[in-house]
Amino acid sequence: MSAQPSTSTSAAIAQIDNAPTPQQLLFAKSIMLTFELWPAMRLAVSEQWGGPDSADKRDFLLSHLCDQYGNPGSAFEPDLDDLADILEGYMIDEYEARLEDGSPDWVAGRIVGLHRVIFAPEEDTTKAQAAVRELEKAYEELKGKKATFEQGKNEDGEVDGEDADEEMRDARSMAQSHGGVTEADRQGARVGLEQDQARAAREPQGPIVDEDGFETVVSRRRRK
Repeated sequence: MSAQPSTSTSAAIAQIDNAPTPQQLLFAKSIMLTFELWPAMRLAVSEQWGGPDSADKRDFLLSHLCDQYGNPGSAFEPDLDDLADILEGYMIDEYEARLEDGSPDWVAGRIVGLHRVIFAPEEDTTKAQAAVRELEKAYEELKGKKATFEQGKNEDGEVDGEDADEEMRDARSMAQSHGGVTEADRQGARVGLEQDQARAAREPQGPIVDEDGFETVVSRRRRK
């Protein structure tokens, strides 16, 4: 996915369709705020890691996510692992930033949770507006602060069991740097668990062996 320049974030929001619903507007706004609260994205734009059109690249990604997921229904609900891969790959391709801090997973979880809250079947915008207000409050508190993020401990982000306390501190630090734990994050964790359980039920438990006796290795993204 290669970015095409857009004029502004507001233009990206307007591109959802000719007459966006209140939920679609809230979803676009929530992604905009999520990007503003993502230290890696803020740095990538402010330091122009992607060149002079770094902000346009961010806006293109916002527009792409709105086009892809900005509708109600389970068919449009993002898969957490797939979305994390999209975010991580985009940062590499467009900003030459290989993130090893686990933040693409965190951001993907938040967006998945926001989709669940905003496009709830009952179409009650009260909870959706409250979820977005949480992000607005976090953004106001972080506004003006310099964004920082740390590289992971190793290439695959694994942490030994004996370092569980340090991993917990890292998790708290991650939450704090992204504006704290919101209702969207809690919903995203629930959705992630549901998707993991559904995936486990679909995937074969044993090795796949074809008629020639060769074993097929089934792999999937491991959530950090």
